[in-house]
Amino acid sequence: MKNLAAPLMIVSSDCHVGAPSSEYREYLDPAYRVAYDESIADRERLESRTAEVVGRGPMSSDGDAEHDALTARWTAERRLTQLDADGLAAEVVYPQPAGRAAPPFYNIFGHPLDPGDPLAAAAGCRAHNRWLADFCAGSPQPERHAGLALVGIVDDVKAAVAEVEWAKRAGLRGVILRSQPLSGFGWHDPRYEPLWSVCESLEMPIHTHGGEGLELGDLPGSRSIFFTEVVWFAHRLFWHLLWSGVLERHPNLQLVLAEQFADWVPALLHRLDKQYAGTVSSITLTEGLSMKPSAYWARQCHVGASFMNREECELRHEIGVRSILWGSDFPHDEGTWPDTAVALHATFDGVPQAELRAMLGENAIRVYGFDVDSLARHAERVGPAIEKFA
Repeated sequence: MKNLAAPLMIVSSDCHVGAPSSEYREYLDPAYRVAYDESIADRERLESRTAEVVGRGPMSSDGDAEHDALTARWTAERRLTQLDADGLAAEVVYPQPAGRAAPPFYNIFGHPLDPGDPLAAAAGCRAHNRWLADFCAGSPQPERHAGLALVGIVDDVKAAVAEVEWAKRAGLRGVILRSQPLSGFGWHDPRYEPLWSVCESLEMPIHTHGGEGLELGDLPGSRSIFFTEVVWFAHRLFWHLLWSGVLERHPNLQLVLAEQFADWVPALLHRLDKQYAGTVSSITLTEGLSMKPSAYWARQCHVGASFMNREECELRHEIGVRSILWGSDFPHDEGTWPDTAVALHATFDGVPQAELRAMLGENAIRVYGFDVDSLARHAERVGPAIEKFA
């Protein structure tokens, strides 16, 4: 029986971590290390020129790990201290999206169809995954971290499948994909069937994370256009897997859409259900689907509702309480850290206890296979009192 008086067991489903370039280099395939050194040197020269313009002092090659929250390159010990102070029992860990601590050769932001150097980018993803596996396993409290493998390059599907298999053996808990494969073939293409099969069989949920958009150039309105469109790109994997029958063929495959808000879900599901019923387009082909789209969403999909606001919370039943994974976006400036307690009360005060526990922790525990007993012990130390949300 649940202890209804127990502190909240909070799992942030959206946190970020990255390595200093010197550490990534050691995990990178030797053939790419010289090119990586050159890329780091180019970045340092650019940052030095920028620092001179704004009157800031020079920065070391690994940044100011003590004060720059966006680096996220703290020791595991200091990271755990910050999680404790924020009241979090555990975290799901994404890579840094860009900058010094981003995976080598791999810009998670940017144009989804720009291949760059796919072989170098794939090597950078492997380096990040191996560093992250060691980072999580080497933590003083490894049970509090669920690392996600970056499988951003899927031109070679067999290699992508092998990376998922390696990630599972290494203790990572899921797979991050781009919103659009760099090869240009959409996620609905049958060539990716082995990828969906291995993720389902190994219980590795697949993820997209907000941050990708089209290359718009340095033109008037470019930045605002990017931020207007950016979350739409991150949603696309859902309807690709839906209409192509992937969710039908793989009923145990789980999909997580992180840091792309949650208020869009009810309207989208309503529209897709109407399309399924034939009231939007008479030429929509849905004979391969045994359920309406909202049923697949309820069974297999989750929205990583980073820094969720009160308006989104009021939509929780239309979104699906079981589908909501709250996230702090630690340690990014736009997230709730280090004022998570204030943010939680602003969003969740008055929410029934069962729903509150589900959205803040139990859903993530189910999706990522956290050890409940271990997290309960941490929640007893750091979790907020449930009665404060009455």
